[in-house]
Amino acid sequence: MEKKIRITLPKTTAEILENDIEEFSIKKNTLLNYIYKEFTKNIYKLSFVNYPKDESSVIQFNLNKKNREEYYSFLEENKIQNESEFFRELLSYYTAFGKKKRELFLFKEIVERINYSIKESKLIKITFRDGKTIEVEPYLIESSKLEVTNYIFCYNIKEEAWKNYKIKYINSIYIKKNEFKIRDKEFVKKMKINFDPFISFGQKIKVRLTKNGEKIFKELNTNRPKIIDVKLDEYILECSEEKAKRYFCFFLDEVEILEPLVLRNWFKNKYKKAFTKYEE
Repeated sequence: MEKKIRITLPKTTAEILENDIEEFSIKKNTLLNYIYKEFTKNIYKLSFVNYPKDESSVIQFNLNKKNREEYYSFLEENKIQNESEFFRELLSYYTAFGKKKRELFLFKEIVERINYSIKESKLIKITFRDGKTIEVEPYLIESSKLEVTNYIFCYNIKEEAWKNYKIKYINSIYIKKNEFKIRDKEFVKKMKINFDPFISFGQKIKVRLTKNGEKIFKELNTNRPKIIDVKLDEYILECSEEKAKRYFCFFLDEVEILEPLVLRNWFKNKYKKAFTKYEE
């Protein structure tokens, strides 16, 4: 027999849950059952928050079979008489976490396996949600200061390159028996101290900015490259090509990519295609 849970939540709490369902590609029933299962394992450690008393929103879900088997015993043991109030506090407690912390919580098993492989210096096989698989040396789980997402920093064996992959796209982790030696301790240390999702250390680009482009550069903080040198309107930046593609796409004609040539041509071709579309 199904056990349907119906809760009236503060609107902000409901919105965070809805955003997580979309952001992490997880079904509502799966998310809410997971939150219930994980938090109630250690309910005695919880310190429930005073949830916001704003506009309300109704949410409902069904307890899965495993949670349903233990549900009434749990209520009785913990002297919970008001189910709705309990779930309202529980979900408000979860949504009070920052987004990066919620992500680590939702992908706890994957995170634990990665951390174990880092500690034991074991190679891992990563299978992503799209079915792609790679073999890597894992080094860190980190997040940037301005981005609200978590990455695994690693060395891709096949590509022979340092890479960052978003945790939310990982489906499973297989820990191999093979051990590895740290390739570059100083580089790993740099990434830990000042994590860069685009791994820009040691990579340079040269750009020319208009006056308005300089203004945009000062105001746009997210993924902003580090300045190495400036001569008049030309900037030498510590920046990978992928970071430049992400960052400077907002500038349109307020920036000219000068070097490297392959990056300049990438922007040139993009603008040509865009121009063709607007001519139609």
